[in-house]
Amino acid sequence: MKDIIIRHYLFEEIHCEPTHQTGATLRKLCSQMAPKLAKLDIRLVLQEAVMETPNPDNIRMMNRVTFSCPEEDLPERDLDEILGLQVTYEPCRTCSDGAGFPVSCRTVMVEDQGYQALPSGLIADAMLRFSFSVLSGVQACDPNGCGGCCEGCHGTH
Repeated sequence: MKDIIIRHYLFEEIHCEPTHQTGATLRKLCSQMAPKLAKLDIRLVLQEAVMETPNPDNIRMMNRVTFSCPEEDLPERDLDEILGLQVTYEPCRTCSDGAGFPVSCRTVMVEDQGYQALPSGLIADAMLRFSFSVLSGVQACDPNGCGGCCEGCHGTH
């Protein structure tokens, strides 16, 4: 069985509602998808990557979601990279109060809509794309065109 490691980055000492919501969504989605992916010989391993004391250099890692598969030598990739989405950072007073310095929270942009708490649809899309990469043995589909790594992907083939 191949492990897909899904890592969610957070700081224990900062209560960030979008980070908390993303974590809850990840736990629920992993429990729903694990039995289905197990039939394909894939095991989901959800890890909370609790980081040390927040500072201006590492704070932008908070609420980052990544996927990797050591058995296939697929390195850690950000959800936004897998989906070809842009990341911006929006000011967050709650996080700033907890960190003790101004914090801008990670925001994934889908068209003109920004998401600090990642919706289940985005997470599921990245999870499935990464799973197909594991099954096919290729790095991952390019969100702008996979170059033929999967049949019918992005209107090609």
